[in-house]
Amino acid sequence: MAKVDPKIAAATEALARRNKKGKSSGEIRKYAVYGLGGLVAIFAIYLALTDGSPRKKSGGKGVKENAQVNDRYFISDVTSYAAGNFTAAASPFFNSWSYADVKYGLDGVNLRAEGMIGMPGALQVCGDDDGVAGGAMPPNYDLRTVMPECTTKVYDAGNCSSSYAVAAAGVLSSRFCFDDNEKYKGLQLSPQQIISCDKKSQGCQGGGFDSVWSYISRRGLFPESCVPFAGGKAAACKSDCDQSKKLKSIDSCLMKGGEKEIKREIFNRGPVMAMMFLKDDFLVYSGGVYNPTDNANQQYGAQGEPMMHAVQIIGWGKSEGTACWIVKSSWGKTWGEEGYARVAVGSVIREESVIVPKAATEEAIADAAKKAEKDETRRGELKKERAERDIRIKERERQRAEEKAAQAAAEDDLDFEDEEVDLEESEEGATGEAE
Repeated sequence: MAKVDPKIAAATEALARRNKKGKSSGEIRKYAVYGLGGLVAIFAIYLALTDGSPRKKSGGKGVKENAQVNDRYFISDVTSYAAGNFTAAASPFFNSWSYADVKYGLDGVNLRAEGMIGMPGALQVCGDDDGVAGGAMPPNYDLRTVMPECTTKVYDAGNCSSSYAVAAAGVLSSRFCFDDNEKYKGLQLSPQQIISCDKKSQGCQGGGFDSVWSYISRRGLFPESCVPFAGGKAAACKSDCDQSKKLKSIDSCLMKGGEKEIKREIFNRGPVMAMMFLKDDFLVYSGGVYNPTDNANQQYGAQGEPMMHAVQIIGWGKSEGTACWIVKSSWGKTWGEEGYARVAVGSVIREESVIVPKAATEEAIADAAKKAEKDETRRGELKKERAERDIRIKERERQRAEEKAAQAAAEDDLDFEDEEVDLEESEEGATGEAE
């Protein structure tokens, strides 16, 4: 017989005590036994259906939004379902957060013009790049150990959907340092400027994973010392710093490659910006290689769309045979592995849609000017070639027209000669008949 939960036994005894005073002790014991037997039967069915595990709470569709992210039963379940791949724990960042807070506090990050990628005026797809060195990639790579001077800090964004701004500013900062780690050592560009000033974004209500780069390339970003991070609180769009302190991206593109292309880009030029699907078990991730459990629930925003979270990919590795990305989130150092996570390749990160920005360093600007000059020269050459081709086409058309006219004239002369012959034969015949 299954062991009776003490809480169930206590409830049964309380039920017996609430019986009417007029009933005999024997009757009370009888009803208590019946009640206890019924509760035991229910508890046995519960055990059979759940294997003894408490029912998992989730922020997926159709689940109560007042459930707590740091629910201890849920955390225990996640660790069990993860089967040693990763562990779960209550993160101070999500203390007192319900799934309603997740739904409305982390929503709004997406590809704003996903259906327009590659069209004029929209984000372009990265082309072939001969400037990226080939060869085999190392099995492990981590910017924190390879170039610690180019590793930006971990932000605590609070209840503010600003991962798009934090990831963009962080990636560009690291890329400036990667290109010139003496001049840009320790650079930290301001994500708060994007949150407070980019009118095409919605501040703490989210922003475009792609459109944010249009603002950065057009306006540029101040260092954080000029526009300090407000930690999810309202902040005015202002700074006393000189405009010359701003740094920009020359351009950015969407890499539609895969694992190999992403690794090569990071190895040669620095971190990239990526989006990942946000699932409930990732919220309580505390270490190891994250791969969604079979019971993980995708989180959905206020409009019913799958929620996305922007991160920086700063490296890669492998743990017990599982290839993983090293990503930096914006949920503070108390979450995950001191603000970082190792995420299994091919799981939740959208590896087919990675943003690759180009830092506008002096060298890059000079190279861009040379390229623009080269492109302009080439455009002039192509224009000249098209003009010469048009002249050749017109000359051939003129020659064909002359040949056609000459042929038509020759045919007219031949027809005239035939008519004269027919006339002579006709006249000869008429003379013969007269004789």
